[in-house]
Amino acid sequence: MPEEEVVTRLKKAAAAKKRAEKSADNAHQAFEVSVADALRGGLKPAHVAELTGYSYETIRRIARAHHVEPLREPTVTSRKKSQPGGDSPA
Repeated sequence: MPEEEVVTRLKKAAAAKKRAEKSADNAHQAFEVSVADALRGGLKPAHVAELTGYSYETIRRIARAHHVEPLREPTVTSRKKSQPGGDSPA
């Protein structure tokens, strides 16, 4: 195969890969926005995880990244941990 043809195929493949990556990035962003909207709309994170097939932790991270308010107040233990020196033994 002539070098010119190989170079042309390589350039086409690289361009196709870039388009696919951009499309995947757009889909990822749209998914995160949809998850955040669902949580703001009142769906519980566990239910969103079940519906999407993603883990609860992934849904929690998406919620945090999109500044979705927690559905409940922090527990006593987590409040103590968030205070300075909160998780060091007394």
